[in-house]
Amino acid sequence: MVQRCLQELGYKILNIITWQKTDPPPNLSCRYFNFSTELIIWARKSEKVPHKFNYEIMKHLNGDKQMTDVWRLPAVGKWEKSCGKHPTQKPLRLLYRIILASTDEGGTILDPFAGSSTTGIAANLLGRNYIGIEKEKDFYDLSVARRNELQDSEKRQKLLDNIRKTENCATVLVNHARKELRELMIEKGICYLRAGDSKGSLQVTPGFERMKYVLLHTNGENCQMFQLKKEGTFQIWTKENLEKYGFSPEHSPYYIVLHFDNKPMEFLQTPSDLKQRMNTYKARLYPINDFV
Repeated sequence: MVQRCLQELGYKILNIITWQKTDPPPNLSCRYFNFSTELIIWARKSEKVPHKFNYEIMKHLNGDKQMTDVWRLPAVGKWEKSCGKHPTQKPLRLLYRIILASTDEGGTILDPFAGSSTTGIAANLLGRNYIGIEKEKDFYDLSVARRNELQDSEKRQKLLDNIRKTENCATVLVNHARKELRELMIEKGICYLRAGDSKGSLQVTPGFERMKYVLLHTNGENCQMFQLKKEGTFQIWTKENLEKYGFSPEHSPYYIVLHFDNKPMEFLQTPSDLKQRMNTYKARLYPINDFV
Protein backbone atom coordinates (compact mmCIF):
# COMPACT_ATOMS: atom_id res chain seq x y z
CA MET A 1 0.00 0.00 0.00
CA VAL A 2 2.73 2.49 0.98
CA GLN A 3 4.78 1.53 -2.07
CA ARG A 4 1.81 2.10 -4.38
CA CYS A 5 1.05 5.51 -2.81
CA LEU A 6 4.68 6.59 -3.26
CA GLN A 7 4.62 5.55 -6.91
CA GLU A 8 1.36 7.45 -7.48
CA LEU A 9 3.05 10.53 -6.03
CA GLY A 10 5.90 10.18 -8.53
CA TYR A 11 8.54 8.63 -6.27
CA LYS A 12 11.02 6.14 -7.73
CA ILE A 13 11.36 2.94 -5.67
CA LEU A 14 15.07 2.08 -5.41
CA ASN A 15 14.95 -1.00 -3.18
CA ILE A 16 12.67 -2.94 -0.89
CA ILE A 17 15.04 -3.99 1.90
CA THR A 18 14.15 -6.92 4.12
CA TRP A 19 15.28 -6.55 7.72
CA GLN A 20 15.64 -10.10 9.04
CA LYS A 21 15.73 -10.11 12.83
CA THR A 22 18.34 -12.48 14.21
CA ASP A 23 16.49 -12.65 17.55
CA PRO A 24 12.74 -12.34 16.82
CA PRO A 25 10.30 -12.74 19.73
CA PRO A 26 8.54 -16.12 19.81
CA ASN A 27 5.04 -16.63 18.43
CA LEU A 28 3.24 -17.59 21.63
CA SER A 29 0.14 -18.97 19.90
CA CYS A 30 2.22 -21.52 17.96
CA ARG A 31 -0.41 -21.32 15.18
CA TYR A 32 1.62 -19.24 12.68
CA PHE A 33 5.15 -18.89 11.35
CA ASN A 34 7.29 -16.65 13.50
CA PHE A 35 7.21 -12.97 12.46
CA SER A 36 10.92 -12.28 11.91
CA THR A 37 11.11 -9.69 9.13
CA GLU A 38 10.14 -6.10 8.36
CA LEU A 39 10.33 -4.24 5.04
CA ILE A 40 12.12 -0.94 4.42
CA ILE A 41 11.18 1.05 1.31
CA TRP A 42 14.04 3.10 -0.13
CA ALA A 43 12.70 5.67 -2.58
CA ARG A 44 13.70 8.99 -4.06
CA LYS A 45 11.40 11.90 -4.79
CA SER A 46 12.13 12.21 -8.50
CA GLU A 47 12.67 9.72 -11.31
CA LYS A 48 15.48 11.82 -12.78
CA VAL A 49 17.30 13.47 -9.84
CA PRO A 50 20.18 11.20 -8.69
CA HIS A 51 20.18 9.79 -5.16
CA LYS A 52 23.02 9.38 -2.66
CA PHE A 53 24.40 5.88 -2.13
CA ASN A 54 27.62 5.23 -0.20
CA TYR A 55 28.33 2.02 -2.10
CA GLU A 56 31.91 1.48 -0.92
CA ILE A 57 31.00 1.91 2.76
CA MET A 58 28.22 -0.66 2.47
CA LYS A 59 30.60 -2.98 0.65
CA HIS A 60 33.14 -2.68 3.48
CA LEU A 61 30.46 -3.48 6.05
CA ASN A 62 29.59 -6.62 4.10
CA GLY A 63 33.10 -8.13 4.05
CA ASP A 64 34.08 -6.34 0.81
CA LYS A 65 31.12 -7.82 -1.07
CA GLN A 66 28.12 -5.97 -2.50
CA MET A 67 25.56 -5.33 0.24
CA THR A 68 22.35 -7.21 -0.50
CA ASP A 69 18.79 -6.09 0.18
CA VAL A 70 18.49 -8.57 3.08
CA TRP A 71 19.94 -7.22 6.34
CA ARG A 72 20.39 -9.64 9.25
CA LEU A 73 20.36 -7.46 12.36
CA PRO A 74 19.09 -8.04 15.92
CA ALA A 75 16.01 -6.34 17.30
CA VAL A 76 16.14 -3.61 19.95
CA GLY A 77 18.52 -4.53 22.78
CA LYS A 78 18.19 -3.71 26.48
CA TRP A 79 21.07 -1.25 26.15
CA GLU A 80 18.83 0.88 23.88
CA LYS A 81 16.04 1.20 26.49
CA SER A 82 17.93 2.82 29.37
CA CYS A 83 15.70 5.91 29.19
CA GLY A 84 12.39 4.11 28.63
CA LYS A 85 10.50 2.14 25.99
CA HIS A 86 8.59 2.91 22.82
CA PRO A 87 6.10 0.30 21.48
CA THR A 88 7.54 0.33 17.94
CA GLN A 89 11.12 1.32 18.68
CA LYS A 90 13.62 0.35 15.97
CA PRO A 91 17.21 -0.73 16.71
CA LEU A 92 20.01 1.82 16.47
CA ARG A 93 22.00 -0.59 14.31
CA LEU A 94 19.27 -0.47 11.67
CA LEU A 95 18.94 3.34 11.52
CA TYR A 96 22.72 3.72 11.73
CA ARG A 97 23.09 1.62 8.57
CA ILE A 98 20.28 3.39 6.72
CA ILE A 99 21.77 6.82 7.43
CA LEU A 100 25.30 5.67 6.66
CA ALA A 101 24.15 4.26 3.32
CA SER A 102 22.27 7.25 1.98
CA THR A 103 23.64 10.49 3.50
CA ASP A 104 26.87 12.45 3.92
CA GLU A 105 28.34 13.82 7.13
CA GLY A 106 26.83 17.25 7.82
CA GLY A 107 23.60 16.46 5.97
CA THR A 108 20.13 17.00 7.43
CA ILE A 109 17.58 14.26 8.13
CA LEU A 110 13.84 14.90 8.56
CA ASP A 111 11.81 12.40 10.60
CA PRO A 112 8.09 13.34 10.65
CA PHE A 113 7.24 10.48 13.05
CA ALA A 114 10.08 10.73 15.54
CA GLY A 115 8.79 8.43 18.30
CA SER A 116 11.70 7.93 20.71
CA SER A 117 14.05 9.55 18.14
CA THR A 118 16.19 6.53 17.32
CA THR A 119 16.78 8.14 13.92
CA GLY A 120 17.98 11.30 15.68
CA ILE A 121 20.36 9.38 17.95
CA ALA A 122 21.87 7.58 14.95
CA ALA A 123 22.13 10.87 13.06
CA ASN A 124 23.94 12.51 15.98
CA LEU A 125 26.42 9.63 16.29
CA LEU A 126 27.17 9.90 12.57
CA GLY A 127 27.61 13.69 12.52
CA ARG A 128 24.35 14.49 10.71
CA ASN A 129 21.79 17.18 11.56
CA TYR A 130 18.32 16.05 12.60
CA ILE A 131 14.80 17.46 12.56
CA GLY A 132 12.20 15.31 14.35
CA ILE A 133 8.44 15.80 14.64
CA GLU A 134 6.45 14.05 17.39
CA LYS A 135 2.99 14.91 18.76
CA GLU A 136 3.02 12.66 21.87
CA LYS A 137 4.50 14.43 24.92
CA ASP A 138 5.66 11.19 26.55
CA PHE A 139 7.65 10.17 23.50
CA TYR A 140 9.04 13.70 23.16
CA ASP A 141 10.30 13.50 26.76
CA LEU A 142 11.83 10.10 26.02
CA SER A 143 13.61 11.59 23.00
CA VAL A 144 15.03 14.44 25.09
CA ALA A 145 16.28 11.99 27.73
CA ARG A 146 18.00 9.89 25.08
CA ARG A 147 19.54 13.00 23.52
CA ASN A 148 20.84 14.16 26.90
CA GLU A 149 22.40 10.74 27.45
CA LEU A 150 24.69 11.42 24.49
CA GLN A 151 26.39 14.19 26.46
CA ASP A 152 28.05 11.53 28.61
CA SER A 153 31.16 10.54 26.63
CA GLU A 154 31.32 7.04 28.16
CA LYS A 155 27.66 6.30 27.34
CA ARG A 156 28.12 7.71 23.85
CA GLN A 157 31.11 5.45 23.22
CA LYS A 158 29.23 2.46 24.61
CA LEU A 159 26.41 3.09 22.12
CA LEU A 160 28.90 3.21 19.25
CA ASP A 161 30.61 0.03 20.42
CA ASN A 162 27.29 -1.82 20.64
CA ILE A 163 26.15 -0.59 17.23
CA ARG A 164 29.35 -1.77 15.57
CA LYS A 165 29.10 -5.31 16.95
CA THR A 166 27.38 -6.90 13.98
CA GLU A 167 27.17 -10.60 13.20
CA ASN A 168 29.85 -12.00 10.87
CA CYS A 169 31.50 -8.59 10.42
CA ALA A 170 34.94 -8.71 8.79
CA THR A 171 37.79 -7.75 11.12
CA VAL A 172 40.95 -5.67 10.77
CA LEU A 173 44.33 -6.42 12.34
CA VAL A 174 45.76 -3.11 13.57
CA ASN A 175 49.52 -3.22 14.10
CA HIS A 176 52.16 -0.65 15.07
CA ALA A 177 55.59 -0.68 13.39
CA ARG A 178 58.33 1.92 13.36
CA LYS A 179 58.42 3.98 10.14
CA GLU A 180 61.24 2.10 8.36
CA LEU A 181 59.79 -1.31 9.24
CA ARG A 182 56.27 -0.26 8.22
CA GLU A 183 57.56 0.84 4.80
CA LEU A 184 59.41 -2.46 4.33
CA MET A 185 56.30 -4.44 5.33
CA ILE A 186 54.28 -2.55 2.71
CA GLU A 187 56.95 -3.08 0.06
CA LYS A 188 57.05 -6.85 0.72
CA GLY A 189 53.33 -7.29 1.48
CA ILE A 190 54.25 -8.99 4.76
CA CYS A 191 53.15 -8.16 8.30
CA TYR A 192 54.75 -10.11 11.16
CA LEU A 193 54.14 -10.20 14.92
CA ARG A 194 55.09 -12.16 17.98
CA ALA A 195 52.45 -14.32 19.64
CA GLY A 196 51.54 -13.83 23.31
CA ASP A 197 50.61 -11.03 25.66
CA SER A 198 53.51 -8.61 25.35
CA LYS A 199 54.55 -5.47 23.49
CA GLY A 200 54.22 -5.91 19.74
CA SER A 201 52.33 -9.19 19.98
CA LEU A 202 49.00 -10.41 18.65
CA GLN A 203 46.24 -11.55 20.97
CA VAL A 204 44.05 -14.04 19.09
CA THR A 205 40.44 -13.24 19.96
CA PRO A 206 36.99 -14.16 18.56
CA GLY A 207 36.77 -12.72 15.06
CA PHE A 208 40.25 -13.84 14.02
CA GLU A 209 38.70 -16.25 11.51
CA ARG A 210 36.99 -13.24 9.86
CA MET A 211 40.20 -11.18 9.67
CA LYS A 212 40.29 -9.72 6.16
CA TYR A 213 42.39 -6.56 6.44
CA VAL A 214 45.55 -5.27 8.09
CA LEU A 215 46.09 -1.65 9.12
CA LEU A 216 49.68 -0.54 9.70
CA HIS A 217 50.54 2.58 11.67
CA THR A 218 53.40 4.23 13.56
CA ASN A 219 52.43 5.54 16.99
CA GLY A 220 48.85 6.04 15.80
CA GLU A 221 49.92 8.04 12.73
CA ASN A 222 50.36 7.28 9.01
CA CYS A 223 47.61 4.66 9.03
CA GLN A 224 47.22 2.56 5.87
CA MET A 225 44.86 -0.37 5.32
CA PHE A 226 45.49 -3.38 3.08
CA GLN A 227 43.53 -6.50 2.18
CA LEU A 228 44.88 -9.87 3.24
CA LYS A 229 45.58 -12.33 0.44
CA LYS A 230 43.63 -15.00 2.29
CA GLU A 231 41.00 -14.25 4.92
CA GLY A 232 41.57 -15.47 8.49
CA THR A 233 44.85 -17.27 7.86
CA PHE A 234 48.48 -16.84 8.91
CA GLN A 235 51.79 -18.68 8.79
CA ILE A 236 54.47 -19.31 11.41
CA TRP A 237 57.95 -18.31 10.24
CA THR A 238 61.34 -18.52 11.86
CA LYS A 239 63.53 -15.50 12.38
CA GLU A 240 65.78 -16.78 9.57
CA ASN A 241 62.89 -16.85 7.06
CA LEU A 242 62.09 -13.21 7.77
CA GLU A 243 65.74 -12.23 7.40
CA LYS A 244 65.67 -13.59 3.83
CA TYR A 245 63.12 -10.86 3.01
CA GLY A 246 65.29 -8.10 4.47
CA PHE A 247 63.68 -7.93 7.94
CA SER A 248 65.67 -7.85 11.18
CA PRO A 249 63.49 -9.49 13.86
CA GLU A 250 65.10 -9.29 17.29
CA HIS A 251 62.67 -10.50 19.97
CA SER A 252 61.66 -14.08 19.18
CA PRO A 253 62.75 -17.14 17.15
CA TYR A 254 59.21 -17.56 15.71
CA TYR A 255 56.69 -15.09 14.28
CA ILE A 256 53.12 -14.93 13.01
CA VAL A 257 53.21 -13.84 9.35
CA LEU A 258 50.32 -12.41 7.31
CA HIS A 259 50.47 -11.73 3.56
CA PHE A 260 48.57 -8.79 2.09
CA ASP A 261 48.11 -6.92 -1.19
CA ASN A 262 50.31 -3.84 -0.86
CA LYS A 263 47.89 -1.46 -2.61
CA PRO A 264 46.36 0.79 0.10
CA MET A 265 42.58 0.78 0.56
CA GLU A 266 40.41 3.79 1.34
CA PHE A 267 38.74 4.05 4.75
CA LEU A 268 37.04 6.89 6.66
CA GLN A 269 38.35 6.82 10.23
CA THR A 270 40.53 4.97 12.75
CA PRO A 271 39.41 3.77 16.20
CA SER A 272 39.42 6.55 18.79
CA ASP A 273 41.69 4.62 21.18
CA LEU A 274 44.47 4.04 18.64
CA LYS A 275 46.50 7.04 19.80
CA GLN A 276 46.29 6.14 23.46
CA ARG A 277 49.70 4.90 24.51
CA MET A 278 48.41 1.75 26.23
CA ASN A 279 46.83 0.56 22.99
CA THR A 280 49.27 1.83 20.37
CA TYR A 281 51.89 -0.92 20.46
CA LYS A 282 49.75 -4.02 20.92
CA ALA A 283 48.32 -5.60 17.78
CA ARG A 284 44.54 -5.92 18.07
CA LEU A 285 41.52 -6.96 16.04
CA TYR A 286 38.82 -4.38 15.31
CA PRO A 287 35.53 -4.81 13.39
CA ILE A 288 35.61 -3.19 9.96
CA ASN A 289 32.64 -1.08 11.15
CA ASP A 290 35.06 0.92 13.32
CA PHE A 291 36.66 2.35 10.19
CA VAL A 292 33.53 3.58 8.35
